[in-house]
Amino acid sequence: MSHLHPAAVAAARWWGFRLQAEFRGDREIFERHIAESITYRFRAGHTLVVMECDYDPSDILLEAVRLAGVECRGFGFSADGILPRKHELLVRPHLLEPKEGYGCWSEKIVVLP
Repeated sequence: MSHLHPAAVAAARWWGFRLQAEFRGDREIFERHIAESITYRFRAGHTLVVMECDYDPSDILLEAVRLAGVECRGFGFSADGILPRKHELLVRPHLLEPKEGYGCWSEKIVVLP
């Protein structure tokens, strides 16, 4: 993953560690898609990528779950047992800002180049 942005790799690992027992997909594919998608957005000029799983994953997370081989509709609590609810990660080029639960912002994670 050397061509990938360090913050993108850190974000992919952060989400990978939060996969739950019912996730029966390929974790490597899941994390790689996240890292590649964030890297692409940074290269396109984005300075913030928001990733969230409210009750279900959206955007990059939903794509990653599906590409990893897990059926998930992205609505109607289809992520139960796959990803935790009310989790969010704000990804900036040198900083991750995690939220682990309803309103529970965790300590920021500095990402070194």
